[in-house]
Amino acid sequence: MREGDRNKAIDESMVAFKEGLRRHKQPIQVVREFITHGTCAVINQAQHAELRERVAAELDVHPNRDVYTVGSAKLGFSIKPSRRYGRFNDESDIDVAVVSPDLYSRIWRETRAFIESKEPWATKKSDEFKKQHLAGRVSPKNIPKASPLIPTATRLWDIGRRLQNERVAGPYQITFAIWFDMEVLENYQANTVADCQKIEGL
Repeated sequence: MREGDRNKAIDESMVAFKEGLRRHKQPIQVVREFITHGTCAVINQAQHAELRERVAAELDVHPNRDVYTVGSAKLGFSIKPSRRYGRFNDESDIDVAVVSPDLYSRIWRETRAFIESKEPWATKKSDEFKKQHLAGRVSPKNIPKASPLIPTATRLWDIGRRLQNERVAGPYQITFAIWFDMEVLENYQANTVADCQKIEGL
């Protein structure tokens, strides 16, 4: 997508999202309208569909039920407190949420084996992993990806790199988070949306 077209799409998405914050009383309604459903602001419909199909095929999950594009690639801007309303740009990632209890359990078991092996793990990333695990998600970026004890994390990095090299969704890096179930994904997003509503004075 050309920069001018992307900026226009982001502007329109931000207007629609803020209107949705006012229109919906419950944050979960905003999540379901703008985050877990609908098109992406920064990649076109065909790219979005192919990305979900490719990820689903690689991970043996369903593209429409289990694979979601989230974050600034979905809305065109971030809603995380640290970057609220910061726009997607050429340095941004495409964040893919995969909802799969089986995949979540697999990567958690592998990580436990890594912990038991006493291999080194940076404290900051270890602490962030534990925090995210309590919230029902696992991000490979917080796991030592070179360890043979955690092959699923390495595989996710490889999938993301291959999809980026093939420009399935443009030139952007593709990163993953694995979620235990849809409820935890929606609740996480709803908490962030609720903060946006407070900021908007709603």
